[in-house]
Amino acid sequence: MIKKKTYFLVGFFVLAGTLIAVGTIVWLGASQYFAKGERYVTYFDESVQGLQVDSNVKYRGVDIGMVEKIGVAPDDRLIEVVMKINFSGDAANNTIAKLKAAGITGIVYVELDHRKKSDLARTPPIPFEPDYPVIPSNPSEIQEIVTGVDEIVKKLQAIDFKTISDELVSATKGVNKFFGGQKMDGIIANLEHMTRTLSDSATRVSKMIGDGRADALLTDARDTVRDAKETIARLKQEVEKMKLAEATGRANRMIDDLSRRSKTITTEVQQTSENLRRASDNLEQLMQRLKADPSDILFSDPPPRKKR
Repeated sequence: MIKKKTYFLVGFFVLAGTLIAVGTIVWLGASQYFAKGERYVTYFDESVQGLQVDSNVKYRGVDIGMVEKIGVAPDDRLIEVVMKINFSGDAANNTIAKLKAAGITGIVYVELDHRKKSDLARTPPIPFEPDYPVIPSNPSEIQEIVTGVDEIVKKLQAIDFKTISDELVSATKGVNKFFGGQKMDGIIANLEHMTRTLSDSATRVSKMIGDGRADALLTDARDTVRDAKETIARLKQEVEKMKLAEATGRANRMIDDLSRRSKTITTEVQQTSENLRRASDNLEQLMQRLKADPSDILFSDPPPRKKR
């Protein structure tokens, strides 16, 4: 009698467990058919490795549905992903789909986000009629990185490094030939000769100024002007005493002649003195530039033209 009760209880628990397991499986399998939402489709022009049926569909991190079907599109190029999502807005016209990885697990899910105007330019064209409303897709972040690397590699491959290298070698040889050739030696020799000539000229000008010859010319000019003024004054006095018209005329002509000569001598002496001083200053500045940077004479800009 006890054995019969034991068998009955064991059978009852086994049957109840089986019924519960079957019910759970049926409920889980049928739940997706009773889930709220509408079906949409998106097409990816890249690998969907890691994306599975029942993978989550999220809108900015919030679960709004799941993937129902994954397959190859009718054009045999794109990957078709059918989704059932519960979204109150117009998902087909307001969102964009991307593939995203969930951490380092390798699991991939579909991420929906608000669509921007520039997103449609990166959407693959669909040359057939879909069965459901289409949510446009954009390349994933990994795909964009790979595409950018490929473009960089193509641009690098398009660069003719051999031609650039040959041109650099040729330019280097030309520079070396110029600086090591006879023309450069002649230029350096001319510069050295010019430097010595300028140095001698500066020495002569400095000696002339040091000897006082320029000051002597100025002194003579001042004495001549002073004598001319004294002569003019005496002639005026004599004319006034003599009161002769002819003497007055001659005196006036003499006075004018002496005045012109005095002005001419004074102007020439002043110009000569000023030119000597300017020549001395210019030679001294030129000597300083040559000592500081001899190449300045060869590579500097020409002086500006004087205005007439």
